[in-house]
Amino acid sequence: MSGLPEERNTSEYADTMEALRRAESALPDYSTSYDGEIQRLYEQIVSRPAFRYDPGSDPLYRSYRDQMVSEGSRTMRDTVGQAAALTGGYGSSYAESVGQQQYGLYLQKLGQAMPELYKAAFERYSAEGDALRADFDMAKGLADSEYGRRRDRFNQAAALEKQQYERGEKSYQKLVSLISESGYQPSDAELRAAGMNRMQAQALRNDYLQRNPLALVLSGAWAAGVGGGGDDGGAYSGGSASSATSAGTKEQTKLAANQKGSGSGKKRRL
Repeated sequence: MSGLPEERNTSEYADTMEALRRAESALPDYSTSYDGEIQRLYEQIVSRPAFRYDPGSDPLYRSYRDQMVSEGSRTMRDTVGQAAALTGGYGSSYAESVGQQQYGLYLQKLGQAMPELYKAAFERYSAEGDALRADFDMAKGLADSEYGRRRDRFNQAAALEKQQYERGEKSYQKLVSLISESGYQPSDAELRAAGMNRMQAQALRNDYLQRNPLALVLSGAWAAGVGGGGDDGGAYSGGSASSATSAGTKEQTKLAANQKGSGSGKKRRL
């Protein structure tokens, strides 16, 4: 029975199931609509320079510095003016010295504020980094969600395909068993449901008739159709159908001879 449809189908079934298992474990490459945004944010994060505090580029420092210089200059002028008034309107080195001291006090305040200014700048740097990472995580989450929906649809389609194939394979094997064990002739609808063509069904039936020649005798109408090549099954069966027909003819001759011999013996006894 080598080369029968059931043997070929078993190999095809194993190959198909293996392909389905590989498909379930390895999703195809899939790009999301967020890939560009994710790449842009990623490049910003990895290329971001390390924190370095530059007072000259710190707007908060410049604003505080301008305020201290302005207030220091004003205080120095007021101090020098007050000292000059005490000396009859004439300036003195003492007045200038006191004014410079007042101006220096304001510059000293600027220096004392540097640690706080540094801390504020670092916090802004960290907040910007956190915002970039939050945007990256959000874009990645949206991409994962989109990919997850795609993966679910893929898995559902693969599972449905597997179920349909297994259902068809079960119908195929049942029909193979039915024809091989009884010589059953399936309808076109049964063949379509099982995924079997008429030539495969006829090959299985011819094999059954070779193993059970008496079945051909008992279905004389079918035997006549095969002998005459009146249908597609008879045209396909070829040598197998001829062998089965020959075996059926021999069986008919044998049965007729036995009946004739039995009748003659009874007459002699009478």
